[in-house]
Amino acid sequence: MQVSGYWDEADDPRAHCAPPYEHLAGFLESDLQGSIGLCRETLKAIDRVSRGEHAIWQETGNAYTLTLSAEEARIEAEFDAQAEPCRLPLAELREAVTQWLAFLEQGRSG
Repeated sequence: MQVSGYWDEADDPRAHCAPPYEHLAGFLESDLQGSIGLCRETLKAIDRVSRGEHAIWQETGNAYTLTLSAEEARIEAEFDAQAEPCRLPLAELREAVTQWLAFLEQGRSG
């Protein structure tokens, strides 16, 4: 899973993921946004679910609801009830959030 990050003309961080992971890109840029803290909290939640400390973890952000379980991560668009959720293994979500975090830490100059 490759996440491409870029800065738009307003200096906002934007994400791109190839289909069928458009909701993942939307989640990164709309819900995690430029927050290094939110990225780290999401990574901690992934780890806790992976270790079995939580059976399910769920968070609704600006535009998406992220649900973590031992079986998968599910990203649902709150703005489109008809849209199919993005489903992926926890390891792939971890990798995507890690890539997004690295992009943010690199900053605009990178």
